[in-house]
Amino acid sequence: MIDWAAVTPALILASGAIAALLVTAFHATRTWRWPAIVSTVSLLAASAVAVATGSIDRLTLVLTLVVVFGTFMMVLAAGVMDHEESMPPGELHFLLLSSAAGGCCLVIARDLVTLVVALELLSLPSIALVGLRRSDLGAARAAWTFFLLSAVSTAVTVMGVSIVYGFAGNLAYDQVATALAGSTAPARAVAAAVLLTVVGLLFKAGAVPFHVWIPDTYRGASVPVAGYLSVVSKSAALGALLVVLTTAFGPVRDDWAPVVAVVAAVTMTVGNLGALGQRDAVGMLAWSSIAQAGFILAPLVGLPGTAAVAAAVSYLVVYSLANLVAFTTVAICRRRWGGTTFAHLAGLARRDPGAGICLAFALLVLAGFPPAVIGLLTKYVVLLPPVDSGYGWLAVVMALNVAIGLVYYLRLLATVLAPPSEEVATPPPSPSPPYTVRFARAAMIAATAALVAASVYPDLLLGVL
Repeated sequence: MIDWAAVTPALILASGAIAALLVTAFHATRTWRWPAIVSTVSLLAASAVAVATGSIDRLTLVLTLVVVFGTFMMVLAAGVMDHEESMPPGELHFLLLSSAAGGCCLVIARDLVTLVVALELLSLPSIALVGLRRSDLGAARAAWTFFLLSAVSTAVTVMGVSIVYGFAGNLAYDQVATALAGSTAPARAVAAAVLLTVVGLLFKAGAVPFHVWIPDTYRGASVPVAGYLSVVSKSAALGALLVVLTTAFGPVRDDWAPVVAVVAAVTMTVGNLGALGQRDAVGMLAWSSIAQAGFILAPLVGLPGTAAVAAAVSYLVVYSLANLVAFTTVAICRRRWGGTTFAHLAGLARRDPGAGICLAFALLVLAGFPPAVIGLLTKYVVLLPPVDSGYGWLAVVMALNVAIGLVYYLRLLATVLAPPSEEVATPPPSPSPPYTVRFARAAMIAATAALVAASVYPDLLLGVL
């Protein structure tokens, strides 16, 4: 039985995707304005319907709003590419909204068939987004790598779903949970089926050992697309993973919790170590996103209940908002100075105080370093479930990785606050930047203001979540 009220936000986004493509096709000249307007209206309508729909539970509502708001931020940030003739605006907005529709379906899925279909709807437009820039061999190579690994992970997930169906005789989450609670199947076989089923979600989330596509894909894609993959695609996958593990596979938690603990520990460690050697902002944020996935997975080993899920969702929301600010700022800097290396960002706080302050605060949030109190609090919140559940070793690994993360986040922060690099020329001030850039800057400032407000009054966010 289809819950049409729950899927309405996804249907709105899918309709908006088609409208954005058509409005570009029938426009006499190449335009960024009209597809952006269509996308904005669709996203605002989808968020309003999601809030107004009484059939969506609070967890699903929060995850849906993360997907919608993240896509909205990247729609505004994508405007900085309006001068690139190789980037087709209609196709870009069509793919963004199509993938976002898949993300909404993924977080509202309550059976494994819908999960697999939504995962593909999220993935296939994302792959096309990576290789969308015409005549860019690096983007095409990154998209091809993304496609191959995505196809393999989806095949493994389908195999896991078939095994679960053999155990449970049903694919609805609640029915699977009921069947597994009374199952007499060998524990190892059940654990294998669960792990195979979540492989596709772990791949999209960038968890080790399914992380190898992230650095090359993020560097090959345009900066707004990399931001979309880092926030929207990852958040949808992690949100769906939270729901699947705690709902469908909750009765066999003792079988998968130790594996999730190891995956979380290795993921955050590999991601942080990879980020240490980066001298490019996109590359650093790519490896950082791998590490952050480990922190979001860690609370799932906590005792059954809402506290562990609330901790993971709180961290996911704050991470998403900070990463949106970081990628939007980097996209604006690439437009102005032609690159995303540390040399291009050196002295950003002096050359462009607005962008510099926003990027600096986002980095402090990701690092969990004062005065970004909300970042520090969420890191503390995700430490509690492992400690309370007897996974003290995981809490120690998390604390060590927080310290490692401080190194590269604060290094980039020092670069932003340092004098401008002589390698990059400072352009003359522009009294009237393109409207597309102004919208991106407005989104960057608004998201930063939300982080500042959450740091001053943490209960505004954590109390609700």
